[in-house]
Amino acid sequence: MSESKQLNVDTVIIGGGVAALWTANVLKRSGQSICVLSNSPLGEGQSLAAQGVIHGGLKYAAGGKLNEASEALAAMPSRWLDAMAGKGPVDLSGADLLCDHQVLWSLPTVVSQVISFFGSKAVRGRSAGIKRDAYPEVFRSPEYKGRLFRIDEPVVDPVSIVRELAAGVAQETWLVDWDSNISLEAGGKQVESITIIGDEGPVVLKAENYLLAAGAGNGPLLDRIGIATPEMQLRPLHQLIIRNDDLPDFYSVCVGNGPKPPLVSTTHTDSTGRKVWYIGGDIAEKDGVVRSESEQIEAGKALFKKVMPWVDLSGADWFTCRSERAEPLTGTGDRPAGAFCEKQGNVLIAWPTKLALAPDLADQALAHTGASANDTQACLGLPRPHLGTPPWDLT
Repeated sequence: MSESKQLNVDTVIIGGGVAALWTANVLKRSGQSICVLSNSPLGEGQSLAAQGVIHGGLKYAAGGKLNEASEALAAMPSRWLDAMAGKGPVDLSGADLLCDHQVLWSLPTVVSQVISFFGSKAVRGRSAGIKRDAYPEVFRSPEYKGRLFRIDEPVVDPVSIVRELAAGVAQETWLVDWDSNISLEAGGKQVESITIIGDEGPVVLKAENYLLAAGAGNGPLLDRIGIATPEMQLRPLHQLIIRNDDLPDFYSVCVGNGPKPPLVSTTHTDSTGRKVWYIGGDIAEKDGVVRSESEQIEAGKALFKKVMPWVDLSGADWFTCRSERAEPLTGTGDRPAGAFCEKQGNVLIAWPTKLALAPDLADQALAHTGASANDTQACLGLPRPHLGTPPWDLT
């Protein structure tokens, strides 16, 4: 084996999703030398399985009051829209904004509750009632007896987001295989180095900071480094995909009697140009997770028949998508209120906890890592990762 060479950078970022790539762009823009290591196609997992909703927190307040989770998200839509306008440390001007708002709609049983809350001072300026003659196409039926509100929570295309974030750090991003061409030396909450066997021989990569932003991959990495806490929790989802050529746009949050929306819908276009509705919300969570694909599809059809009986989906193709949300363990098993970034030794453990919170996570990582100490651009002699495939193109 040829003699190894050593490369020093400011921060090694492990992960290839929106959280890792957004943070990589921010750290690079701040002047840090970075190296991004991904062991899978970019965005594969949580990022491309996301619906692309940039929550401002009103979904979590629809039960009648603002809470910690809703407040943590309040500034995120404007942060993302700035990025999509080419402003700030992350340039997403080439990404696709699918819709600049969502429609919040109520089931008839909760109309008065919704009118009361969305007319309150707490959310004034963040929502507005929609007049019936301006209803989106999917709600233009006399059978719909509820109310519609516009909420200023944009919906972005996850594929184009990952693509644009990746472009900003393309020269710093490498595809690795933890089982064959990379080894990590660590102990005592410190990473000593990462040794990489590339085309040009072994490279010993050393950094001031090592950021773990690999979603569900953080768990095995924490074990490998010897960090016992924070522990990781996984919250699975079983989302629905409905595909048909003539589906109207449907960006919405449904408010029912429970604390969680019965369904949250976004609209995407697959690689063949066909429209798809991507359905999350309560149906994709606890009961949905234990259902088989066929059972989940039947449950989805029953739900649409109950809450939107005027919509004809008889000619649509139905599929499902399973994914897992990785987060720090909480006592209740619920999602933490905000983005999580904790430093132990020279290791930063990070989970955005929600796609929308990626800017907040990057701010925290930047505060933890500080100024640049190295100006090396790592050349590892490894392949570059390609863009992953969204769930609607896997069916």
